[in-house]
Amino acid sequence: MSRPPSDAAVIRTSLADPAAFGAIFDRHASPVHGFLARRVGRDVADGLLGDVFCVAFERRATYRAESDSALPWLYGIAWNLAAKDLRQRGRRHAALGRLGAQPEQEHR
Repeated sequence: MSRPPSDAAVIRTSLADPAAFGAIFDRHASPVHGFLARRVGRDVADGLLGDVFCVAFERRATYRAESDSALPWLYGIAWNLAAKDLRQRGRRHAALGRLGAQPEQEHR
């Protein structure tokens, strides 16, 4: 039985065959979701997971294959998106506080 291609090989292939990138999602969606959920909560993580893979897909031509696994790269993208989400929610909460409004529960 042969080994599946490395993430780097899949990403290279996806440059000519975009559908091949689906293998990256299949391999890493679960750990990336867990990473996000620990930082922003499960509900927000559900929404951000797709964003992580959209960004990765859009930037796949710039992926540097320093290791066979794309997981560290995906974690970096997830970290940045989670931090952006937390900043936005913090600003929204602060703005509502200045207006004297009670922040609504987020339903993401």
